[in-house]
Formats: sequence, C-alpha cells, structure tokens
Amino acid sequence: MLEPMSQPRPKLSLRLGSKTPEQKEADAAALLTRAIEQHLGVRWIYNRTLMRAAPQLLYRKNDSLYCDAVVIERDGAAPAETKLGSFNLAGLSGLTLTEQVYPAWPDIDRSDARYQGGILAPVSD
Repeated sequence: MLEPMSQPRPKLSLRLGSKTPEQKEADAAALLTRAIEQHLGVRWIYNRTLMRAAPQLLYRKNDSLYCDAVVIERDGAAPAETKLGSFNLAGLSGLTLTEQVYPAWPDIDRSDARYQGGILAPVSD
C-alpha cells in the first residue's frame, strides 16, 4: 500500500522558446533590418498596444537598440497624427513582418544627435 507523501511533488515546467533578453533583441534587430531593407511593414506589441508600423531606421543609443518607425495603425485604428516615433527594442514583443510595402519617410535627419551612437540599418530612398 502506498503512503501519502509528506511534501507535495515538485512540478516540472518546460518553457519552449525561452530566450534571454539579448537573444530576443538580436532576433528583433535581424527582423527589423530585413523589414527596413525591403521596405516592409511590421506588427508588434509595444506598451501593451498592438501596432502596425513602417520601420525606417535601426540605431544604437545609450547601449540600447531603437527603431524609428511610422505607426500606420494602433489597436486597429489609424493614429491621430502620422509621425516618426522611436521604439526601444526591449519593449517590443510579438514582432512579425507584413506583406505591405511602405515608402521611406522623407523627413529623416540622419545627422540628428540621437543617431550618433550609430545607425545600423537605414532605409534606402
């Protein structure tokens, strides 16, 4: 006869696809570089908001990677103002490419101080 255990059995868990923050950032940078080079749009979640965006530049600032992008859609609706925004890659999740092609944003000033850490992937005109 089996006696009851004095302590509960430990539960094992397996996290599939568990990556370090550095691996996630590298994956996001690779996908965004491709999107920028091919003028493709992306979908991502940033600050718990689902967005569609047209990435324009990938750059390093203060030891972090950032992507400047034009938001096309925020939670299913067009934004009130079309403008270039900066997104820290550490805050992105659910990043995927879309089939939509977007033109380069005409008003990017590559000599801006925020790009002094190095532009890694600029959109071509």
